[in-house]
Amino acid sequence: MGFLIERNSKLEALNHTVFLMINAGASPAPEILFFATFLAQWLIGGVPLLLAGLWLWGTRGDRAVVLVATTSIAFSLACNQLVRSLWPHPRPFMISLGHNFLSHRPEASFPSDHSTAFFVLGLCLMLTSLPRLGGIVVLLGIVVGWSRIYLGVHFPFDIFGSMLFAIPSSWLVLFVFTRWRLGERVLDFLERLYRLVFAMPITKGWVRP
Repeated sequence: MGFLIERNSKLEALNHTVFLMINAGASPAPEILFFATFLAQWLIGGVPLLLAGLWLWGTRGDRAVVLVATTSIAFSLACNQLVRSLWPHPRPFMISLGHNFLSHRPEASFPSDHSTAFFVLGLCLMLTSLPRLGGIVVLLGIVVGWSRIYLGVHFPFDIFGSMLFAIPSSWLVLFVFTRWRLGERVLDFLERLYRLVFAMPITKGWVRP
């Protein structure tokens, strides 16, 4: 038990050290602060926009990717909540470490939901039919992770943990959907519902049938 406590202490010390290396100083450059804030708060909006675009104007294969990615993200975020309830690791500003430039509730930090969404989406794209786009999304997830460390609301291990959790969750959902052809049946239902709800835009040619 003593060995585990000592090892955990060393990992936490490393976590703090790397955080302080990335975290903004007391007076960061305004343009960098603005850029980091945009990445940390607003870039996440690109995830649902990308999924919506692939569904509305993509092929059936693209829509299958949307189904897998959306389910994987939902599953991963639910797992994040479970991890936080079992291990409520504090955020840097909750222990007065470094500098904080982004308003956030004082709640558990591990793992990062923002990074999880990007990593899961990127991995789903890479594992299916859009590997290049997936690689770009994963890189964006790393950049968003940097911004949230820079602004003082996450530790480096929160971002790294998001990446580790994204791998099994994405693979598991993809396996379930393909192993018993569940994905095809769900996709058939969703496409029928979509064509019913979006009948007018489809007829006008605004979106793909």
